[in-house]
Amino acid sequence: MESNPPDDAAFRLVEQYDSIEDPGLRSDFLDAVGTTRSRINHLRLLRDRAAARSIAADPEPEEEVTPADGGKGARRPVPPLPNRSRTPDVITRPPNNTGGISRRNRRRRNRERP
Repeated sequence: MESNPPDDAAFRLVEQYDSIEDPGLRSDFLDAVGTTRSRINHLRLLRDRAAARSIAADPEPEEEVTPADGGKGARRPVPPLPNRSRTPDVITRPPNNTGGISRRNRRRRNRERP
């Protein structure tokens, strides 16, 4: 980007370029002025940014209204979290390790005792 912002003459150059509808006349205009399309696009971008900054810097003053509840507004209280137990709600069957011989332990459990 440039170190110094362009003056209003550069922005007027962009407006003149935008007012020309014929592409041939636009090329002739760029040759006569001695600039390029990319320079025009850059100046257009700078103009739009400057306009956006001026709008953001000058907001309309709003009247401050202080509500009766100290400025907090009408807020609904946050509901408490539900109490959750550590056990599941529905138990369908006991776990698989209650006395049955699983595939992994079959050899160890069925071995001959000394």
